[in-house]
Amino acid sequence: MERTAKTYAAAIDSLNVESNYLPKGGVTHCNEFAQDVMKKMSAALPGGLANEMADALSNKKAPGWYAVTFSDAQKRANLGYPTIGIKKETGHGHVVVVRPKGSSITALKEVQVAQAGTSNFNSKTINWSWKAADLPGVKFYTHD
Repeated sequence: MERTAKTYAAAIDSLNVESNYLPKGGVTHCNEFAQDVMKKMSAALPGGLANEMADALSNKKAPGWYAVTFSDAQKRANLGYPTIGIKKETGHGHVVVVRPKGSSITALKEVQVAQAGTSNFNSKTINWSWKAADLPGVKFYTHD
């Protein structure tokens, strides 16, 4: 799979997250959306819900995936490398897709993401995904 910002953005956009992956009966689909994006990028994420995915990533049981800082996560996404942000939480965690932004960032709240969840969006900053107090707990992973 070609690693360019254009290819990566097209993979994200093709899934129409704002009309697909909508919550049903209180069940959200952040894990499915992230897994589908990464499948399109030939970078398989671990199966299961977000907390299970977070465990596999933190225990290095996801081939090709490795931890990065928030600023490196945005840099990698800007270059077209599959990248996610994930936070394990009591009950259900949450995972977002870091998408190309076209510019560098200096603060965690500036990371550009797409997500499925209680609200679905194709391109907003990460502060729309978690409360400010929860952002420091988000872990970032990227794939070559």
